[in-house]
Amino acid sequence: MNTTSTLATVSVPDVLLARERDKNQLALASRQGTLVRIRRGAYCTTDAIRVDGPSAAAREKRNKELARARALHTQLRSDPVFSHTTAALLLGCLVWTVPDSTHVYQDYRASTRSANDIARHRGKLPPEDITTAQGLPVTSLTRTVVDCALTFHPLEALVIADSALRLGAERDDLLMMLDARTGLRGIRRARLVIELADGGSQSAWETWVRYELLRAGLPRPRTQMAVQTERGVFHTDLGYEQWALGIEFDGLVKYRLDGVRPGHDPAQEYMGEKDRAEAIRRAGVTVERASASDRGDIRSMLARFTAHMPPDVVKRARINPLLPPA
Repeated sequence: MNTTSTLATVSVPDVLLARERDKNQLALASRQGTLVRIRRGAYCTTDAIRVDGPSAAAREKRNKELARARALHTQLRSDPVFSHTTAALLLGCLVWTVPDSTHVYQDYRASTRSANDIARHRGKLPPEDITTAQGLPVTSLTRTVVDCALTFHPLEALVIADSALRLGAERDDLLMMLDARTGLRGIRRARLVIELADGGSQSAWETWVRYELLRAGLPRPRTQMAVQTERGVFHTDLGYEQWALGIEFDGLVKYRLDGVRPGHDPAQEYMGEKDRAEAIRRAGVTVERASASDRGDIRSMLARFTAHMPPDVVKRARINPLLPPA
């Protein structure tokens, strides 16, 4: 699975509509590779979609989804309000996976011939649940998190909830909105997701590691655990202060040329990480590492972590039935 994220400036590609262009020229540009079809009747320049470097496929899919939202805003006969994962992307949230369909709220029933790249949610939203992002109408950050928590796999929802808290959402507001929807299917799981959300998570993969710890019934780790060292204060992605255990997710992007930003030096990054790790070790904290490859053997990953925990803590751990396998 490719994961993607934002939590950065969101840029929605410009869209060319077939109804406003010469169809022969559009067809020629598509064959030449200078235009890419976003959906029926909508195109973008290839340069607006294409991404080089790590996770290019997932990032290009994200660009296409953002462009598809812009196209739909113009093409649909009534103004949609973009919602769920689509709204999360437009608002700048991290996401675990980019949706294959664009999520919208509409207050009318679509025809049986409606496009299959739209996930429609019926209902009229109150004005306070609607805002604007990138010039498009979207559900508010609070409504977006609650909708995702009620609809999606808990990991998908937790990634969005984590980043929403980091962007300024208030947990009390999320729970209050959820309480107002009591009786809906999935309410217990949604509440758990919101209660477990943590704005200290800085990537979707960090959320995934935390999700696996919580799913296993292990104590809740601290995000961005501070470690006082002889070289100053450093932070590990996750950690348990009581057991002097830090947990880091290692993404390959920082060890690739220009992987983090133009001019990024992977050799310098590696040496900096090495020095930082040594300072943390001398401070008496053990750091265990996780990577995307651990998805193939979660049990082994957790065993590395639990080796540093008291046996009685590990023995008491039970799988949380509200958190299914990711």
